[in-house]
Amino acid sequence: MKLRKIDKARYQERRSRIQWAMIAGLFATSLGFAELYRYLFVAGESSLALNAAGVATGVAIVTFVLFRLRDTPYFDEVNYVWKLKQELNRIYRKTKALDQALESGSRDALIIKLYSLEGSRLVYDLDDNTLTMSELVKQLDELKSRIENEAPGITHDDYRPELSERLS
Repeated sequence: MKLRKIDKARYQERRSRIQWAMIAGLFATSLGFAELYRYLFVAGESSLALNAAGVATGVAIVTFVLFRLRDTPYFDEVNYVWKLKQELNRIYRKTKALDQALESGSRDALIIKLYSLEGSRLVYDLDDNTLTMSELVKQLDELKSRIENEAPGITHDDYRPELSERLS
């Protein structure tokens, strides 16, 4: 997965609209199906199990709709950032192995770490996470300096998911 430039304003606007639509859809479908189930099965009396079934049905419907819409042009940026966050999380889960590979001077580890830091910077910027941005930029500068000394020419574009899969 390549890092790409995202229009921050459009991303934030679309993400917000999608989130609010999810909330509204979940609310409407959950409430509607809970009422329908209570009407059909217990003649309108209150039932925790049927309310929970209504919520489960609402979650299933909203999930299905999001799954079907995720590859549309409107969802492009939001879906890309979601996939990027998944990839960064996958790398994060291998931090111990990545740190050991970095200590041994592995070229692949340098590529993975650079991609992780650059990707994190992109996500932090898009989500307005300025709290840890200074520390991230510091780590990135240190890594770039190390790359210039040890393996010039490495960029985050060299990253492929297979590289992180090889970490043990």
